[in-house]
Amino acid sequence: MKNNNFLITVIILTVVALIAVPFYYYVPNSKEEASVSNIPLELGDWKGKDLEIEERVFEILETRNLIMREYESKQGEKVYLYIVYSQDNRKVSHPPELCMEGEGLTVKSKEVIPFVLSQNITIKANKFIIEGSKVRNLVVYWYKAGSAYMTDYLKQQLKVALDRLSFKRTCGALIRISVVLSEEDDQEKKLQLISNFCKELYPYLDKVIP
Repeated sequence: MKNNNFLITVIILTVVALIAVPFYYYVPNSKEEASVSNIPLELGDWKGKDLEIEERVFEILETRNLIMREYESKQGEKVYLYIVYSQDNRKVSHPPELCMEGEGLTVKSKEVIPFVLSQNITIKANKFIIEGSKVRNLVVYWYKAGSAYMTDYLKQQLKVALDRLSFKRTCGALIRISVVLSEEDDQEKKLQLISNFCKELYPYLDKVIP
């Protein structure tokens, strides 16, 4: 029994070492860190402006590499873009509904949907409605790990970790887009509005946040 316990201990320590060594020798270069603020304020017919971000948000996420913007089309339609990115901190891309629920909002109608990201690319994305006393928004979001897009937080975290074990530079990001949704609004039309915006945003997703 003692020999078996010793063998198990050795195996566990070996696995931990194999996981830890790549992280130990991986030293992120701040000069290589992409800045999401490089995404243009003008995207096709959409014009954006940066919204104020509370200092506590930076502290919670442990990064300042994020944007929160309002984009408005020539027709007066508005979408809200939130992107947080990190080269070396996987904590930044946690599920957004957790924060929203922590602020007293209610998440409804959550589902995974096929989402048209560009003319030739359709991905899977998370969609839900968030409600509060003065808030009702339609939210679409997904994760990015390197060039891969995914809906599952744990899968994103796993891909980033496994790539690090292979000494690959895989960064993590969360892309979230929302629109105000009234009781009278057609959800499909609002979803199409987000998709139309994303067709202008998409060329910068791989360029700015590789």
